[in-house]
Amino acid sequence: MGALTHYIIKRLIPEGTNPLEPANRLKIGQFEGYLSIFSNLILFAVKFSIGISSFSIALLADAFHTLMDVGTSAIVIIGFKLSQKPADKEHPFGHGRAETIASLSIAFLIGLVGFEFLKSSIERMVHQEEVIVNTSMILIVVLTIVVKEVMHRICHNMAHIIDSDALRGDAAHHHSDVLSSILVIVGMVGIQFGLPWLDSIMGIGVSGFILYTGYELAKNAVDELLGKPPSEELLGLIKTEAMSVKGVINIHDIVVHQYGFNKFISLHIEVGDNKTADELHFIADEVERNLSVKTLADVVIHIDPVCISGCAENKISEIVQPVLEKYKLNSIQDLRVLENDGILTDVNFKVPCSVEFEHQVEVENELKRIICGKYPESNPQIIFKNQI
Repeated sequence: MGALTHYIIKRLIPEGTNPLEPANRLKIGQFEGYLSIFSNLILFAVKFSIGISSFSIALLADAFHTLMDVGTSAIVIIGFKLSQKPADKEHPFGHGRAETIASLSIAFLIGLVGFEFLKSSIERMVHQEEVIVNTSMILIVVLTIVVKEVMHRICHNMAHIIDSDALRGDAAHHHSDVLSSILVIVGMVGIQFGLPWLDSIMGIGVSGFILYTGYELAKNAVDELLGKPPSEELLGLIKTEAMSVKGVINIHDIVVHQYGFNKFISLHIEVGDNKTADELHFIADEVERNLSVKTLADVVIHIDPVCISGCAENKISEIVQPVLEKYKLNSIQDLRVLENDGILTDVNFKVPCSVEFEHQVEVENELKRIICGKYPESNPQIIFKNQI
C-alpha cells in the first residue's frame, strides 16, 4: 500500500513540496478523514442491516464500532483544521495540541461504545436468542475486512509520512475493525456448527478490542499532553545535523517541546574556546538553520566554550574519567574552573545521568575525593542532571 499512499499524496500536494509543511499536512489529514468517513458509512450500513436481520450481537457491536470510526474521523478533520491555526496572543505556541485533544476525545468515545457493547454481549450470553447466519453474511464481513485493512495501511502510511498522532489513532481504529471482524466470522462459523453462545463470546472479544483501542489512544494522547521524550529518530537527526557543522565538538542538554506538530528545540553546543565571538555566532546560526530546515522546528542554541588543549579543565576531565567509567556514565559537562595564582580555587561541572540512576551520592563523594586529593583548594561543586 506504500505505492498507493505515495500516489495519493503526490496528487494532493504540489510537486516538490514537503508533506510536513502545515498546508500539506492539512490536505493529507483531511483527505484521509473524508475517505475514512465515506468507507465507514458504507460498511456500517451493510453490517447494521445484516446484524439486525440475523440478531447477531457480535455483528451489531462490530457495526457500531465502525460507526464510531465515522465520528472519530470527523474529529480528526476538525482537529487538523484547528491545529493549523497560527499562534495568537492567547496561544503563543500555536494550536498544535488541538490534534492531540482530538485523539483524547476519540479515545473517550471509543471507550464508551466498548463498555456498552460489553454489557450487551454479557446480557446476550445470559439470555440466548436465535441467530441466523448464512454464507453471504460471512462473505460480506470478509469484504469489510479487506476494505478496512486497505484503509488501515493507507492511514498508517500517511500518519508516518506527516507524523500525525491523530492519523495513527484513526489507523488503529481501522486495524481494530479488521481484528474484530475476524472474531465476528469466528462467531458466525460457531453458530453454523451449533454453538450459538460463541456469538456472545465473540461479542465480548470485539468489545475488548474496542476498549483496548480506546485505552491505547488515551494513553498516547495523555503522554503527549503531559510531555513525553522525543523519539530516538528525532534525537539522532538533531545530533547528526548539529555535529556536522564545522567547529562543533559535542552537544548536550537537548530539549524538545512539542505542541502537536509544532516543535521547539533547544540544545547546548560545545565549541573550542579559541574562537572569536563572531565565529561562535556564525557556528550557532548554522546549527540553528540546519536543524530548522530538517525538523521544521524553532531552534535555540546555547554555546558552551570548552578548553581544547593543555588547561586545567582537561586535567580535571582526565582524573574523573575512571569514576565515570566505573558507574557507566559518559562524561562531565559545563566544566568551569577558577584559578588564583596557579591554584584551583573553584571547580564546577554537571554529570548527566538517566532518571533511574541511583548512585548520585556515591559518585559525588568519589569525584570530590579524587579532585580534592589533587587540588585541595578546589572546592568542587557537582550537579547531577537528568538527560534524555
